[in-house]
Amino acid sequence: MSDIKAITFNKNSFSSRAIYYTNKYKIPVKHEKLKEPYLEIAEESKLYANKDFLTNLYHKDQFSRRIANYQREKHLKKAIGFKSSISKRILDGTGGMGHDAFILALLGQEVTIVEKNIGLCILIEEAINNLPNMSYFNLAKDKITILNGDSREYLDQIQDFDVIYLDPMFNSTKNVARTKNLSFIDEYLRDYDNPLDDFLSTDYKRIVIKKELKAPYGNLTEPTVSFKGASIRFDVYTKGEKL
Repeated sequence: MSDIKAITFNKNSFSSRAIYYTNKYKIPVKHEKLKEPYLEIAEESKLYANKDFLTNLYHKDQFSRRIANYQREKHLKKAIGFKSSISKRILDGTGGMGHDAFILALLGQEVTIVEKNIGLCILIEEAINNLPNMSYFNLAKDKITILNGDSREYLDQIQDFDVIYLDPMFNSTKNVARTKNLSFIDEYLRDYDNPLDDFLSTDYKRIVIKKELKAPYGNLTEPTVSFKGASIRFDVYTKGEKL
Protein backbone atom coordinates (compact mmCIF):
# COMPACT_ATOMS: atom_id res chain seq x y z
CA MET A 1 0.00 0.00 0.00
CA SER A 2 1.29 3.45 -0.91
CA ASP A 3 1.81 5.92 1.89
CA ILE A 4 3.21 9.40 2.26
CA LYS A 5 6.95 9.88 2.58
CA ALA A 6 6.89 13.49 3.78
CA ILE A 7 4.72 16.31 5.11
CA THR A 8 5.06 19.90 3.97
CA PHE A 9 3.12 23.14 4.51
CA ASN A 10 2.54 26.20 2.33
CA LYS A 11 2.42 28.87 5.07
CA ASN A 12 4.27 29.28 8.35
CA SER A 13 0.91 29.45 10.12
CA PHE A 14 0.47 25.74 9.34
CA SER A 15 3.86 24.69 10.71
CA SER A 16 2.51 23.67 14.12
CA ARG A 17 -0.03 21.33 12.53
CA ALA A 18 2.66 19.81 10.32
CA ILE A 19 4.90 19.25 13.34
CA TYR A 20 1.99 17.69 15.24
CA TYR A 21 1.49 15.13 12.46
CA THR A 22 5.23 14.56 12.20
CA ASN A 23 5.41 13.69 15.89
CA LYS A 24 2.27 11.57 15.80
CA TYR A 25 2.97 9.56 12.64
CA LYS A 26 6.79 9.75 12.45
CA ILE A 27 6.75 11.27 8.96
CA PRO A 28 9.40 13.98 8.33
CA VAL A 29 8.65 17.58 7.38
CA LYS A 30 10.33 18.52 4.10
CA HIS A 31 10.19 21.46 1.71
CA GLU A 32 12.62 20.43 -1.01
CA LYS A 33 13.07 17.39 -3.24
CA LEU A 34 9.60 16.17 -2.41
CA LYS A 35 8.70 12.84 -3.94
CA GLU A 36 5.16 11.54 -4.23
CA PRO A 37 3.28 10.51 -2.27
CA TYR A 38 3.43 13.40 0.20
CA LEU A 39 0.92 15.58 2.05
CA GLU A 40 0.71 19.36 2.11
CA ILE A 41 -0.91 21.10 5.08
CA ALA A 42 -2.80 24.17 3.83
CA GLU A 43 -6.20 25.86 3.89
CA GLU A 44 -7.25 22.87 1.82
CA SER A 45 -4.75 20.15 2.66
CA LYS A 46 -3.78 17.90 -0.24
CA LEU A 47 -2.40 14.40 -0.60
CA TYR A 48 -0.22 14.23 -3.73
CA ALA A 49 0.30 10.93 -5.56
CA ASN A 50 0.45 9.65 -9.13
CA LYS A 51 0.71 13.21 -10.51
CA ASP A 52 -2.65 14.08 -8.98
CA PHE A 53 -3.96 15.15 -5.59
CA LEU A 54 -6.77 14.40 -3.15
CA THR A 55 -8.56 16.80 -0.79
CA ASN A 56 -11.10 16.03 1.92
CA LEU A 57 -13.33 18.98 2.79
CA TYR A 58 -16.35 18.00 4.83
CA HIS A 59 -17.96 21.45 4.85
CA LYS A 60 -17.44 22.45 1.19
CA ASP A 61 -17.41 19.59 -1.28
CA GLN A 62 -20.22 17.24 -2.31
CA PHE A 63 -20.09 15.58 1.10
CA SER A 64 -21.39 18.78 2.69
CA ARG A 65 -24.82 17.99 1.25
CA ARG A 66 -24.84 14.65 3.05
CA ILE A 67 -23.90 16.40 6.27
CA ALA A 68 -26.73 18.90 5.85
CA ASN A 69 -29.19 16.00 5.47
CA TYR A 70 -27.59 13.50 7.85
CA GLN A 71 -30.89 12.72 9.58
CA ARG A 72 -32.21 11.41 6.26
CA GLU A 73 -29.61 8.62 6.04
CA LYS A 74 -32.37 6.06 6.47
CA HIS A 75 -30.56 3.06 4.97
CA LEU A 76 -27.41 3.64 7.01
CA LYS A 77 -29.49 4.14 10.16
CA LYS A 78 -31.40 0.91 9.58
CA ALA A 79 -28.18 -0.97 8.85
CA ILE A 80 -26.59 -0.12 12.21
CA GLY A 81 -29.85 -0.64 14.12
CA PHE A 82 -30.08 3.05 14.99
CA LYS A 83 -32.02 4.08 18.08
CA SER A 84 -32.03 7.73 19.09
CA SER A 85 -31.81 6.81 22.78
CA ILE A 86 -28.72 4.60 22.39
CA SER A 87 -25.17 5.51 21.38
CA LYS A 88 -23.61 2.42 19.83
CA ARG A 89 -19.89 1.69 19.72
CA ILE A 90 -18.91 1.33 16.07
CA LEU A 91 -15.58 0.20 14.64
CA ASP A 92 -15.02 1.53 11.13
CA GLY A 93 -12.44 -0.95 9.89
CA THR A 94 -11.88 0.67 6.48
CA GLY A 95 -11.68 4.36 7.32
CA GLY A 96 -10.97 5.77 3.86
CA MET A 97 -11.95 9.44 3.93
CA GLY A 98 -14.08 9.05 7.04
CA HIS A 99 -17.34 10.20 5.46
CA ASP A 100 -19.68 7.50 6.73
CA ALA A 101 -17.94 7.56 10.11
CA PHE A 102 -18.63 11.28 10.44
CA ILE A 103 -22.31 10.80 9.54
CA LEU A 104 -22.51 8.11 12.22
CA ALA A 105 -20.93 10.49 14.74
CA LEU A 106 -23.45 13.19 13.81
CA LEU A 107 -26.12 10.57 14.55
CA GLY A 108 -24.71 10.28 18.06
CA GLN A 109 -22.71 7.07 17.69
CA GLU A 110 -19.27 6.47 19.24
CA VAL A 111 -17.03 5.76 16.24
CA THR A 112 -13.50 4.39 16.17
CA ILE A 113 -11.89 4.77 12.74
CA VAL A 114 -8.99 2.45 11.98
CA GLU A 115 -7.16 3.32 8.76
CA LYS A 116 -3.88 1.74 7.62
CA ASN A 117 -2.83 4.65 5.43
CA ILE A 118 -1.24 7.60 7.25
CA GLY A 119 -2.01 10.04 4.45
CA LEU A 120 -5.72 9.25 4.68
CA CYS A 121 -5.63 9.45 8.50
CA ILE A 122 -4.25 12.98 8.26
CA LEU A 123 -6.83 14.00 5.65
CA ILE A 124 -9.60 12.81 7.99
CA GLU A 125 -8.10 14.76 10.88
CA GLU A 126 -7.71 17.86 8.71
CA ALA A 127 -11.32 17.60 7.50
CA ILE A 128 -12.62 17.37 11.06
CA ASN A 129 -10.33 20.07 12.46
CA ASN A 130 -11.34 22.52 9.71
CA LEU A 131 -15.07 22.26 10.35
CA PRO A 132 -16.83 25.46 11.45
CA ASN A 133 -17.24 26.00 15.19
CA MET A 134 -20.83 24.78 15.45
CA SER A 135 -22.32 22.82 18.32
CA TYR A 136 -23.43 19.76 16.36
CA PHE A 137 -20.05 19.54 14.61
CA ASN A 138 -18.26 19.82 17.96
CA LEU A 139 -20.42 17.06 19.46
CA ALA A 140 -19.62 14.80 16.51
CA LYS A 141 -15.87 15.54 16.76
CA ASP A 142 -15.90 14.34 20.37
CA LYS A 143 -17.43 11.02 19.30
CA ILE A 144 -14.69 10.11 16.81
CA THR A 145 -11.37 8.40 17.52
CA ILE A 146 -8.91 8.05 14.63
CA LEU A 147 -6.30 5.29 14.80
CA ASN A 148 -3.61 4.42 12.28
CA GLY A 149 -3.18 0.69 11.85
CA ASP A 150 -4.65 -2.53 10.55
CA SER A 151 -8.19 -3.05 11.83
CA ARG A 152 -7.42 -6.76 12.18
CA GLU A 153 -5.47 -5.79 15.29
CA TYR A 154 -8.86 -5.32 16.97
CA LEU A 155 -10.28 -8.75 16.17
CA ASP A 156 -9.77 -9.88 19.76
CA GLN A 157 -11.78 -6.85 20.94
CA ILE A 158 -14.73 -7.58 18.67
CA GLN A 159 -17.19 -7.91 21.57
CA ASP A 160 -16.36 -4.37 22.68
CA PHE A 161 -18.14 -3.03 19.59
CA ASP A 162 -21.84 -3.13 18.80
CA VAL A 163 -21.24 -2.73 15.07
CA ILE A 164 -18.33 -3.41 12.72
CA TYR A 165 -18.64 -1.15 9.68
CA LEU A 166 -16.73 -2.04 6.51
CA ASP A 167 -16.70 -0.20 3.20
CA PRO A 168 -14.63 -2.15 0.65
CA MET A 169 -15.96 -0.01 -2.21
CA PHE A 170 -12.59 1.63 -2.81
CA ASN A 171 -10.51 -0.27 -5.33
CA SER A 172 -13.47 -2.47 -6.21
CA THR A 173 -14.31 -3.81 -9.66
CA LYS A 174 -17.75 -2.26 -9.75
CA ASN A 175 -19.00 -0.56 -12.87
CA VAL A 176 -20.78 2.41 -11.31
CA ALA A 177 -19.43 5.85 -12.12
CA ARG A 178 -16.30 6.80 -10.22
CA THR A 179 -15.85 10.28 -8.81
CA LYS A 180 -12.45 11.95 -9.08
CA ASN A 181 -11.74 11.19 -5.42
CA LEU A 182 -12.70 7.51 -5.72
CA SER A 183 -10.63 7.13 -8.88
CA PHE A 184 -7.66 8.66 -7.05
CA ILE A 185 -8.07 6.24 -4.13
CA ASP A 186 -8.51 3.27 -6.48
CA GLU A 187 -5.03 3.98 -7.82
CA TYR A 188 -3.49 5.11 -4.54
CA LEU A 189 -4.66 1.96 -2.70
CA ARG A 190 -4.48 -0.45 -5.61
CA ASP A 191 -2.96 -3.18 -3.43
CA TYR A 192 -5.63 -2.70 -0.74
CA ASP A 193 -6.05 -5.71 1.55
CA ASN A 194 -9.72 -6.17 2.48
CA PRO A 195 -10.20 -7.34 6.12
CA LEU A 196 -13.79 -8.49 5.54
CA ASP A 197 -13.20 -12.25 5.73
CA ASP A 198 -11.23 -11.86 8.95
CA PHE A 199 -14.06 -10.00 10.67
CA LEU A 200 -16.72 -12.41 9.43
CA SER A 201 -14.81 -15.28 11.05
CA THR A 202 -15.13 -13.72 14.52
CA ASP A 203 -17.86 -13.83 17.15
CA TYR A 204 -19.20 -10.43 16.10
CA LYS A 205 -22.52 -8.88 17.07
CA ARG A 206 -23.32 -7.04 13.85
CA ILE A 207 -21.30 -6.39 10.70
CA VAL A 208 -22.42 -3.83 8.13
CA ILE A 209 -20.86 -3.98 4.67
CA LYS A 210 -21.38 -1.12 2.24
CA LYS A 211 -21.36 -2.31 -1.35
CA GLU A 212 -22.47 -1.24 -4.79
CA LEU A 213 -26.12 -2.08 -5.38
CA LYS A 214 -25.65 -4.96 -7.82
CA ALA A 215 -22.40 -6.36 -6.45
CA PRO A 216 -22.41 -10.17 -6.16
CA TYR A 217 -21.97 -11.79 -2.77
CA GLY A 218 -18.97 -13.71 -4.09
CA ASN A 219 -17.90 -16.36 -1.62
CA LEU A 220 -19.94 -14.77 1.17
CA THR A 221 -23.18 -16.18 2.47
CA GLU A 222 -26.26 -14.06 1.96
CA PRO A 223 -26.61 -11.38 4.63
CA THR A 224 -29.21 -11.46 7.36
CA VAL A 225 -30.82 -8.45 5.70
CA SER A 226 -29.92 -5.79 3.13
CA PHE A 227 -30.99 -2.16 2.95
CA LYS A 228 -30.88 -0.88 -0.62
CA GLY A 229 -30.51 2.64 -1.94
CA ALA A 230 -30.35 3.97 -5.49
CA SER A 231 -26.75 2.90 -6.16
CA ILE A 232 -25.48 1.21 -3.00
CA ARG A 233 -26.68 -1.28 -0.44
CA PHE A 234 -25.83 -2.12 3.15
CA ASP A 235 -25.50 -5.86 3.81
CA VAL A 236 -26.05 -6.68 7.48
CA TYR A 237 -24.72 -9.83 9.13
CA THR A 238 -25.77 -10.55 12.69
CA LYS A 239 -24.58 -13.20 15.08
CA GLY A 240 -24.83 -11.88 18.61
CA GLU A 241 -27.67 -9.44 18.01
CA LYS A 242 -31.28 -9.93 17.00
CA LEU A 243 -32.78 -7.65 14.37
